[in-house]
Amino acid sequence: MTNRTFLERKGRKNRHHNKAKSRGGTRTPKNLFLLDENRHAAFHLIFSNRTFIEAAKVLVRAHNMKNKTNIRIG
Repeated sequence: MTNRTFLERKGRKNRHHNKAKSRGGTRTPKNLFLLDENRHAAFHLIFSNRTFIEAAKVLVRAHNMKNKTNIRIG
């Protein structure tokens, strides 16, 4: 994506489903978040269709491996 395209798209919002529709998620306000288009694309690129909690667990697991700690989430 060129810098110009990035700037044209900057600030545009997308609906992000915390629990993906493909995994039984709904279109209720409780399951929807507004994210900037670029952040939304980056989230799915990195975490696929994981929920926010599942993504956090991946990050904590990576942190624990790097720092040889045993922090737990949920």
